[in-house]
Amino acid sequence: MRARGGMPQPPGNGPTQSRVFNGIPAVSLQHPQGILFILFISSKYCYFRASDFPGLSSVRRNIMTDTPKSIAIIGAGPVGLFTALLLAQGGVDVTVIEAGAGINQSPRAVAYFPPVLEEFSKAGIVEDVIAAGEKNADGCDWRDADGNLLAGIDPPPNDPTFAVCLSQPELGEVLLRKALETGKVKILFEEKFQRLEQRDGAVAYWTENQKSGLETERMCRYLVGADGGRSSVRKSLGIHLEGYTFDSLQFVAVNFQYDLRAAGGWKAASFIVDPVDWGIVVKRGKGTSWRFATGVTKSEPESISSLGPETIQLMKNRLARILPGNTDEIRYEEMAPYTVHQRCASDFRKGDVLLAGDAAHLNSPVGGLGLTTGLLDAAHLAEALREVLNQGVSPNVLTTYADTRRRIFLERTNPTSTANLMRLCSQEPEHVKEREETLARLKDPHDLITKSRIGLPDFSLTSTSDKLFDTCGEVTWFISVTRIPEWTEEEFRHQYKGVHAGMTRMVAEKLAVIRSYNQLQNTQDTVAASQRPSWDYVTCLTWPSLFIINAGFQDPDYQEHAGKHIFCRLDQEGCIMAQVQKHLKRSSRDPVQCLLYHKRRDSRDEFSPAWFTERSAKLRSIWESEPGIYSYIVWRDVTPKTANFFHGTQFSGGSWLQYKGLETFGFETTDSARSFFNKYNSAIFGEHAETTQLVIGESDWVI
Repeated sequence: MRARGGMPQPPGNGPTQSRVFNGIPAVSLQHPQGILFILFISSKYCYFRASDFPGLSSVRRNIMTDTPKSIAIIGAGPVGLFTALLLAQGGVDVTVIEAGAGINQSPRAVAYFPPVLEEFSKAGIVEDVIAAGEKNADGCDWRDADGNLLAGIDPPPNDPTFAVCLSQPELGEVLLRKALETGKVKILFEEKFQRLEQRDGAVAYWTENQKSGLETERMCRYLVGADGGRSSVRKSLGIHLEGYTFDSLQFVAVNFQYDLRAAGGWKAASFIVDPVDWGIVVKRGKGTSWRFATGVTKSEPESISSLGPETIQLMKNRLARILPGNTDEIRYEEMAPYTVHQRCASDFRKGDVLLAGDAAHLNSPVGGLGLTTGLLDAAHLAEALREVLNQGVSPNVLTTYADTRRRIFLERTNPTSTANLMRLCSQEPEHVKEREETLARLKDPHDLITKSRIGLPDFSLTSTSDKLFDTCGEVTWFISVTRIPEWTEEEFRHQYKGVHAGMTRMVAEKLAVIRSYNQLQNTQDTVAASQRPSWDYVTCLTWPSLFIINAGFQDPDYQEHAGKHIFCRLDQEGCIMAQVQKHLKRSSRDPVQCLLYHKRRDSRDEFSPAWFTERSAKLRSIWESEPGIYSYIVWRDVTPKTANFFHGTQFSGGSWLQYKGLETFGFETTDSARSFFNKYNSAIFGEHAETTQLVIGESDWVI
């Protein structure tokens, strides 16, 4: 050890880190000959090599600082890599940390649906994905365990949508290559995330090299945890996974080669329905590559990490029973077990750290919604981060990401993936009933709703699409109706109450796509602390989904008849809403309905999930205590924020995006409605008169 006066001048100029040894201030720095420690002793500086002291030989640390606007992504699965690619395309520097030696090769996801392919197209990689995999445009089937056909869905003629079958590892390779081509992404394999610390305007995080044991401190502006279901990032934040695990069920997936199309003409996806030998048989790429996934009963609740010979033979026996042809020709490849969860993180954001993919949520793989939801997380998260870093947008958009993606998982992915699993194997009476009814509807040539809900691309999972629309969730369209000034009251009522109502009834009788229609007449009553719109009526139309509304716009018969019928001024106002909470004391078809609209302050203004929860709880307590109010429903705006939804219709000149939420109240009389709002004026309106509008209306239920 050598001591020198003045400033230390040790060889090397590597990054340094402050620390203390036995109460003595010190710094460490990298040097070609090893880690050096500089001790400050009585105003002198001493430096030595860590190898000189056996007691310090285990201390191997380094410090790296990325650019001020850099992003760190923990996890090089498809979600992490797609996030990295999208950020890099926006000019953002990205470091990806992956504990494994390369892309994980386990048999996992195999199918990518139109909502994801739309995001791939935006990123300019959809053709690369298609080239690596195989298009599937032949729908899917449900079969019993002997391979007999129970029901199926065939795409409509000339349907331009399709899925791509491609194993997850191969998708990972495509994303890795495209990310590296940007020159903005650095990927560190065999580097394991250890911990993090949030600082003012930055995140410090530590990783350990799996080979050398060297621990490195790194810095970034934001950090994304995309490190899977056992996420170390999530755990380091203290965020819990809420939900449950199927403790007695072990999911097993196996890749195999077999000419199944030649052997039996099977579609690219088949769901096998059976109490024991249930499963999914799906194409996983080009040629004769297939995947079979099923469940086996576990004797112990703990997850197993490997498969024994009995389970391997069980898998082979199931395939031999299910598949047609000479199954001795099957060539088995990778096989892996998984535990099935239905869980969601309590929050997707904590400070400057965000979660995406399996780190944020876990679900049954039946239906392929897990990675689908994760990749759509990536699209939304990357868009939000680019806005913050490149455009100076408020970081509140990151909270919007977290709230929106969590809501979509809880409202869509979680229940749908659970239902997909139960439909295949459950013997519970309610699940058996749902299965039998669903399969019967799928075989009914006149049931378009079930086919669209199950068979069409589910755009309810995306929060960034600007083309297609949700096929699943029921919605109600609230449309202002105001008399054309040149019309008499008699002509107006004839066109609206007579002609328009009659056309709508005919459509409902022909296609059964309109679930309810209320022509709500505005009484023009005014209540203190809220604005009163001057509309004459509000049309309240309930539909199975946004997709059905938009498909109706494209129908030639609608365009020729109802689509051309003018029944009011064309500067309508309104919104399309989905129910969040509903409280009924009787049928919701109340004689008097009151609509309380909540306006946006700007285009980004949205109610948080917490607002809906707290508001619903507050108003429910009032609803329970007041005998005069029969129904209370709180609604969330789902109007597509895209110009092409109403394009080419008489609604294209309307104002459809000014409301972020709606509450409806049901009463017997207008007197009871006025009394209610006067009594609870402060509790309902607070100090938000400038952002609320109230319509007290008398119902006329057309449908």
